[in-house]
Amino acid sequence: MKEQKIYSVSELNKTAKQFLNEISAGGIWVKGEIVSYKLAENGRYSSFSLCEKQEGSTNVLAQVQVMCWGPELEGIELKLQALDKSLSLKNGLIVQLKCSFDLWVNAGRYQIIAKDIEPSVTLGEIHLIRAKIFSELKELGLDEKNKKTVVPLCPIKVALISSRGCAGYNDFINELFLSGYPFQVHFYHASMQGEVVEKEVVWAIGRINKKHRQYDVLALVRGGGSELDLKWFDNKNIGISIANCRLPVLTGIGHEINLSVADMIAHSFFKTPTAAASFLTDRVKEYERSVSCMTENIHEGVKPLIAESKREVNDIIKNIVSEIRPLLSSKKASTFALNAGILKSVPIFIRNKRALLAGMEEKLSSYDPRKTVKLGYSITRDSRGKILKKLIQVSEKDQIITSLSDGSIFSVVAGKEGLDGKQES
Repeated sequence: MKEQKIYSVSELNKTAKQFLNEISAGGIWVKGEIVSYKLAENGRYSSFSLCEKQEGSTNVLAQVQVMCWGPELEGIELKLQALDKSLSLKNGLIVQLKCSFDLWVNAGRYQIIAKDIEPSVTLGEIHLIRAKIFSELKELGLDEKNKKTVVPLCPIKVALISSRGCAGYNDFINELFLSGYPFQVHFYHASMQGEVVEKEVVWAIGRINKKHRQYDVLALVRGGGSELDLKWFDNKNIGISIANCRLPVLTGIGHEINLSVADMIAHSFFKTPTAAASFLTDRVKEYERSVSCMTENIHEGVKPLIAESKREVNDIIKNIVSEIRPLLSSKKASTFALNAGILKSVPIFIRNKRALLAGMEEKLSSYDPRKTVKLGYSITRDSRGKILKKLIQVSEKDQIITSLSDGSIFSVVAGKEGLDGKQES
């Protein structure tokens, strides 16, 4: 029986390292998604994990530690930027790297060293995922749903989803402000990059959808970014939310070349937030121009009607004047006759009334109290000057005034006696 070799730990690790170096002598290609990316402060190297995730999930099935050193790091970055100037190694990027194995003998831990990259795989994966998600949404009949919503003629009330204080938000708001139109913008914050994009954007769209009657359009905007930055909007749930939104959705996610799933599902997409805002200002400007033209057309169209109406009114006035003249003449003659009759009868009427008044004056003079007093009668009044006619009008100790023909007597009531002889004291 052949004696088995017994390895020390260091011998085992050295043997494993030698074996790994042999199988990766010409380099091996490894494909995965970058996570936990770190770049050294001096920029001389970077470290990250390359992971394999379960399809359609964020669950990590396996991962390996990767190091990328100076010259190789620079070469990889240059290849990526040749395809997209803003593209670089970062979290979330799917890459195919040419690597060699490295094992740290003392710790028994291995890693791979990135030497090169196939950049077309990175872009291909991004496009493949995007196409797959869009195809799924199309099968659900959602690819054209939001496009069928109608942008109002004057979209003044805007629900805006963006990241608070980001460049895209500022560009959008400034463009609306500079237009001079009274836009009403209600802001809903959502992250525009990272794992929370899906949750926060879907939540914001849901809130806006519940209050859709308050708005004319929904705008989803962010600043510029690389092809990789679009991956956060290559998201099925965001696509479903946009498709089912009851408002027309405008996107300005900020990429010059490619479209995200959000762009493809939205009512209208624009390369930048500024362009999305310009669409709204142009729409309002066109509405203003249309109203102005309509007003001018109405004004021009009504001129002949006004002229014709003026002629008709003048004709009516002429007819009225011509028809009323005989009537006026007749009424004028009647008025003259009536006036003459009045002038003739008034003196007679006045004489009759004067005679009647004289008779009444003579009759009234016979009732003058002064004449009654001169005949030997007197008039008694209370302290307020009211003539006393019955005993009930005075009480004991009341002051009374008796008027005679030559003066007045002031008295105090000591008692009263009625016609029945009864006295009151």
